Amino acid sequence: MLQVAVARVKAEGLLLDYANIELEDLIRTAGVPRSTVFRIWPDRAAFVADLVRALFEADPGFDTGFDAETLDALRQAVAESAGAPAAERPAMLRDLLRRAAAHNMVAVENTIAWRAYRTMSAALSSGDAVPGGDGIRALLSELEGRYAERMAEIYRALNQAFGMRMRDGVSEADLAIAVMAMIDGMSDHRRIDPATVDAPRTVALGPEGPRDWHLAGIAVWGIYTAFTESADA
Repeated sequence: MLQVAVARVKAEGLLLDYANIELEDLIRTAGVPRSTVFRIWPDRAAFVADLVRALFEADPGFDTGFDAETLDALRQAVAESAGAPAAERPAMLRDLLRRAAAHNMVAVENTIAWRAYRTMSAALSSGDAVPGGDGIRALLSELEGRYAERMAEIYRALNQAFGMRMRDGVSEADLAIAVMAMIDGMSDHRRIDPATVDAPRTVALGPEGPRDWHLAGIAVWGIYTAFTESADA
């Protein structure tokens, strides 16, 4: 049942009112006993709650916050920083975030997990009754916590590799939540006007001079520098 439903969501999307999640139709498609289905899920709300988890399990990359290509770039940059002079590391970090934000903004937004997450979040915040709303809210809270924890680990590794530390009063988890909130908002604007959001901005954010930046990259760099300082400061 869940495999069939995940495949259908991938093909058709997930409506805010879950109107395309019909148990009877899924039972016929999956070829499973109706009595067993309703013993496991007494109503559609219960099934939707499990479907949300299945959507994320079908796309485990969401839990890392980055797609595989971006994660590889992060690992490579961390490895290269070990042999780089301290004076060159800030520019290396800027270039990493510039490239990673531009790529990841598009790659993650196109994943099934991210689309489901945004759909569920929008439905829960709409004020309308959502089937299984309490369970879905608890699940999204759990997933956000895992996401923020994973992102905090990544920022901790970047700080160590590039000679940075968190400013007094804020943590890597705070940084992760701030970046998450910015990406959520920018993702909303990108769906409305992708050309404006994705258009490169040529700006100098360091002594290396003007570079083409995605708007998300500029925002991530601004948040990152506001939350961190040089470990030598």
